[in-house]
Amino acid sequence: MKAVIFGASGYGGAELIRSLGVHPSFEVVGLSGGANAGATLGEIYPHLETSSFGEMVLFDTDGLCDFIEHNQVDLAFLALPNNTATKIVPRIIDKVSCVIDLSADFRLKDPSLYESYYGYVHPEPKLLEEAVYGLCELNRSQLIGAKLIAAPGCYVTASTLALFPFLDQSIIDSNNVVISAVSGVSGAGRGSSVANLFSEIDSNVMAYGLFGHRHRPEIEQNLGSSVLFIPHLVPMTRGILATCFGDLSGEVAGELGLSHVSDITAKSSLLSRYLNGLLSDFYSGDQFVEVLAPGVSPRTKSTLGTNNALVSVSYDAQTNKVIVLAAIDNMVKGAAGQAIQAANIAFGLAEDAGLSKVSFYP
Repeated sequence: MKAVIFGASGYGGAELIRSLGVHPSFEVVGLSGGANAGATLGEIYPHLETSSFGEMVLFDTDGLCDFIEHNQVDLAFLALPNNTATKIVPRIIDKVSCVIDLSADFRLKDPSLYESYYGYVHPEPKLLEEAVYGLCELNRSQLIGAKLIAAPGCYVTASTLALFPFLDQSIIDSNNVVISAVSGVSGAGRGSSVANLFSEIDSNVMAYGLFGHRHRPEIEQNLGSSVLFIPHLVPMTRGILATCFGDLSGEVAGELGLSHVSDITAKSSLLSRYLNGLLSDFYSGDQFVEVLAPGVSPRTKSTLGTNNALVSVSYDAQTNKVIVLAAIDNMVKGAAGQAIQAANIAFGLAEDAGLSKVSFYP
């Protein structure tokens, strides 16, 4: 099947190319590169120069749309800035079997949130309504045969995979849910800015988006709960680690006969094992989610280059907090890998086609 990538000169586009290069069922036949139109892929990314894509010349956006008009194309990936896909998808949606957008343009079901969080009035409310949200572990059945797929955000993926099983089953009280997450610099994209200079990032950690990060409404949409979400930028290239916590529902300890257990250490251990069992059962059919033992913290480096999500849960009896951690590679499970996983499901292919489960190390 023939695939094209809009935004191939960005980090998300490059990651799509890396995985699609070994995909058994998709052949990349067209790329666009915005300001890099006319250059070869190898000129933009030297690590791809010797690949089978190295000599491919990038179109501009209109050129790739025209290419789709006159050639067979089955699948289009859009790895573009926010409020860009809304202008392209209407032009190509009827000419391909499936469109997968990696931006935020079709993620939020409430159109008014785009004006509040992204600063624009959504121009395609009908397409927004039709788009299928591409978090594969939760929406697998809806993705089969989907025409337009909105790939989730990176922070959102880690946070949702961590918290959804417990909020869905009312294990965690939906009040006072807190997410503190860190991300590597690649999440900001390849565009230059003072904030992303090496001298600004190196040996520096900072929180940002304190008054309403753009991913917050997406997380709340997935969880059906309000959350306090605090992201941090850390001096590494890839990776997301989300530390999520909330109060254990009062009924759980009672149902397990632990209400009167006074030893804090024993109660923490017993409930941690119980919660770990629930998490393991929830993701038992998901090959890209690995549930770690209680007390074992996921490491971002263990996910580098993979579509894996590493999650763990523990309970602190002293504060009555359930603590759930999740680590992903923001460029793979948080972007390109998840988009390919969704494409595999949409076309009825093996879910892991073209996707690695073994991380880069060291």
